[in-house]
Amino acid sequence: MLRRVFLLSIVWWACGASAQSQSVEERIARVENGLLAPVAVRDAPPQTMRLEERMRELHVPGVSIAVINHGDIEWARAYGVMDVRTGRPVTTGTLFQAASISKPLAAVTTLRLAAQGKIHLDEDVNRRLRSWQLAAGQPVTPHALLSHTAGLPENGLPGYGSGEPQPSLLQVLRGAPPATTPPAAVQTPPGSQYGYSGLGYAVLQQYLMDATQKDFTTLARQQVLAPLRMHDTVFAPDLPAGLAQRAATGHELDGSPVAGNWRRYPELTAAGAWSTATDLARFAIAIQRAAQGKDTRLLTQQQAATLLTPVQNGYGLGFELDHAGKEQAFHHSGSNAGYKALLFAYTRTGQGAVILTNGDYGWPLIEELMRSIAAEYGWEDYRPLQRSAVAANPALHDRFIGDYSVSNITLRIHRDGERLYASAPPLGPAPVELIAAGDYDYFIREKDATVRFHPEGNGPVQTLTFTDGRERPGKRKTAGTGPAQADF
Repeated sequence: MLRRVFLLSIVWWACGASAQSQSVEERIARVENGLLAPVAVRDAPPQTMRLEERMRELHVPGVSIAVINHGDIEWARAYGVMDVRTGRPVTTGTLFQAASISKPLAAVTTLRLAAQGKIHLDEDVNRRLRSWQLAAGQPVTPHALLSHTAGLPENGLPGYGSGEPQPSLLQVLRGAPPATTPPAAVQTPPGSQYGYSGLGYAVLQQYLMDATQKDFTTLARQQVLAPLRMHDTVFAPDLPAGLAQRAATGHELDGSPVAGNWRRYPELTAAGAWSTATDLARFAIAIQRAAQGKDTRLLTQQQAATLLTPVQNGYGLGFELDHAGKEQAFHHSGSNAGYKALLFAYTRTGQGAVILTNGDYGWPLIEELMRSIAAEYGWEDYRPLQRSAVAANPALHDRFIGDYSVSNITLRIHRDGERLYASAPPLGPAPVELIAAGDYDYFIREKDATVRFHPEGNGPVQTLTFTDGRERPGKRKTAGTGPAQADF
């Protein structure tokens, strides 16, 4: 009798596990086939897109995804190829440049060192800087560097090609050749305002190394990566041969490989992490569990609260923070040459996702995927904006056709039959349809942007306004019909 009950239990468990597996597979399929644009037409059926098609259209060769649900990684999948030249498939173990997602990893490393008494979040960094001193005039603290309130330059980090001279971190901080960025020096009073600064995190890197007499790669491994078993994550400006074989090549906007496969970033704390979606999902889960007081091996609940408390402009220590709905979300995007990435997680619900790509048009693809994931899992964030459409007046279209100078690009307006299209590099590699909201007002599904034409008389329109978060006036250049060209 006991044997029969035992066998029935095995059968019941197997059936339950099989049903659960099928349910997850069905969810994955819906996510893969349910990509959504940022804007939807009100009262119209949603227009979904397929991941494979969007990767091809946006010239993004490879994608890696990990989805967090109920506080665990529910699924992880990889798509496409590591390099268009070799055709090697991306796997969940393929390494991508995590770019600025390096900053949250550096922030947690810093908090752990502070908890061990090796540094103090509110001390002047110059107290421990031995190899170089920050020109500040006022005390600059690790807390200010982590929250981008230290007053350092708001500059990007371009990285360095494989054939270019590689600067040391000290050369970067001094702005000395072969570094191509300005010196790290305080420009505004510390604490007075938010200013996103990769150089600020480079200062933090030198501070941590001087304070501990260890290189940052070792510090990150000891403090974060090893405790979380993030064995596929490393901080390095370049990869050793063994790891380089597992790394995805970065790709330009047109889908061609980045020269030398990728650019090198000596500013490890700001942009130098290589990782997988699965490893970064483990990191996000550890922060969720610490914030909830469920697992405090990485951070105490109080440390997690410090990490996730907004300082200025919705930025905490290493993370951007949002309260779009009832639930707080912590997240960070990443953008290195040839790579785009996102880590997004809810503090309390145990949900989130990590998406890594190896293409410069990866960002629109990431957002389309996030809307698909959000729709499948019922998130409050990443819902398409609803806009009302009206029937277009094709008789007016010929007045709109032409090239317009908008900011530093050429926006080309053209038609195909009774449909009106816009082309410009920021809109993606293919023309996007303009949806009529009025005779002279249009919006774009692929980007939260609108176009308003300003008629004068009955001739060709000479000016327009392109709005994508800010109003950008445009002036007619020519009556063109070919592809848009950038005026960079």
